[in-house]
Amino acid sequence: MSARLFVIGLILFGALGFNVFLLADEEILPADAKTKAETRQQDILYGMQHTVAQREGNFVKMGFEPDEVKELLKRVNTLEEKYRVKEPTFNLVAVRIEGTDDEDALAAAFCRTGSTLPVRYSAMPFLLEQRDGKLKTVDLQEISSFQYGEWAKAARIQAAYEEGDLTKDRKEDAPRMVMAAILAADEATLIEHASPWGGGFLGGGWSWKAVQEKHRGVKTLLIDYVASLHLVLETASAEGGLCST
Repeated sequence: MSARLFVIGLILFGALGFNVFLLADEEILPADAKTKAETRQQDILYGMQHTVAQREGNFVKMGFEPDEVKELLKRVNTLEEKYRVKEPTFNLVAVRIEGTDDEDALAAAFCRTGSTLPVRYSAMPFLLEQRDGKLKTVDLQEISSFQYGEWAKAARIQAAYEEGDLTKDRKEDAPRMVMAAILAADEATLIEHASPWGGGFLGGGWSWKAVQEKHRGVKTLLIDYVASLHLVLETASAEGGLCST
């Protein structure tokens, strides 16, 4: 009888030790990390297509207001003429894409190959440059090819995207607000959900008007970036373009 009890004891002790080993080897996520992971939403605009016919609809989906959509359409048309996009023998956007020395990196940014970010964010390092400490959209007439901007290494683009676009209480104009935060180099405020990107009574701290008051000129920068973005992606995703290879 005592021998049987001894064997049973050994079995129970071994099982307990094995469970302790499994628990020790398991990665335990902090409570706040679990909460964030569980409340992440899908990006409803992740698979957005970029064609001439979809310009207006895409701008609306990004959260721009009617008057801003008109500004965007006007700016795209201006850039289209400036870069001679409609000319079959000379499309400056195509020329700058072809001039890249890292096609894989550019494809990851413009075509969503190997990037966890939607193109409105993954394209930023190639379409924005830093001058005098401020970001602005590159002028294709002043560059020879699209190059990765060093400023992006310190920018918190991924975190801004997750905290602005993927939260459970995501606002309809989240893309507009997140892009503005990155352009203004104020991702930290957005990530902390502090005003004007959150906070306040019942979330009333989320305010596009307040963003513009805090960062003068950010609307103009945003209009220029989004118009350029759409135009570049139209060429990249067209037949025979970077994203079709």
